[in-house]
Amino acid sequence: MPNPLVSACLLTYKRASVVPRTIADLLQQTFHDFELIINDDNSPDDTEAVCREFEHRDPRVRYFRNDRNLRYAGNQNVAVERSRGKYVAFIHDGDRYSPQLLERWVAAMEACPDAALVFNAVNVLDRDGNVARSYDHGYAPCTPGRDFYDHMLTTIHSPIFGIVMVRRDAIVAAGPFDLSFPILADVDMWFRLLLRGDVAYVPERLYSIYPREADHPNARVNWRIRAELARIYRMACDRRHGRGSPAWRQVRRQVDRALLKADARDLAVALAKFRWGTAAAGVLAVLRRHLVAR
Repeated sequence: MPNPLVSACLLTYKRASVVPRTIADLLQQTFHDFELIINDDNSPDDTEAVCREFEHRDPRVRYFRNDRNLRYAGNQNVAVERSRGKYVAFIHDGDRYSPQLLERWVAAMEACPDAALVFNAVNVLDRDGNVARSYDHGYAPCTPGRDFYDHMLTTIHSPIFGIVMVRRDAIVAAGPFDLSFPILADVDMWFRLLLRGDVAYVPERLYSIYPREADHPNARVNWRIRAELARIYRMACDRRHGRGSPAWRQVRRQVDRALLKADARDLAVALAKFRWGTAAAGVLAVLRRHLVAR
């Protein structure tokens, strides 16, 4: 059989209770030329049994369980290796997806033929499933990649979330997700792809993100994540501008100021919530990070 146009890669770990709703959403897409690759990062719960049931019922589903836990970056890499489509969609477990998600993504990529990736507006839900906030970015349907790269350098909070669709040949050419960024490797990858192609945008809120578990690394202030973010943005600055050049010095100052402002905000949150250990660790981390930056 010919390869599908889209490989929808569902990344999952230890979410057997919620992953069925995501799988069901994906199998009800209005776009039909796709395979659903479930990438289970060696879950210790019943994820395999749940996903195998869907695999038995629908020939579009291909389930894989990693022999060991590869973490986010590693799981993304094996997802790309397992994919066969022209386009590779990265989907997260537990979230909700519009039936038009793949249809809108494919149309946007086809309308922006040099696009390396496509993303969209987003809803963020509270624990009761209500919309807590939304991200309606207002970007053009197609933006030159280097222009968007420069735009991303002006904000420390990437407007491109982890749920996107990429052109497979572009991501293969860019090389694997960087394992030294176990949590934020996707942000580094988006920067790398923006040097290889344009970016397409869909203004519709095509998916809704549920809050993560209380013990999830992204659920509260995490200084290891902040350190990853700082490294990624400083590397992106170095990659875009010759190190030491006037343009590099100007952008690097902007990046360092934005990083310091974000760190200060996180410190304030930790103090406001009386997380003294987190605040103390943050002071040391911030001092080290910004003193080294000088």
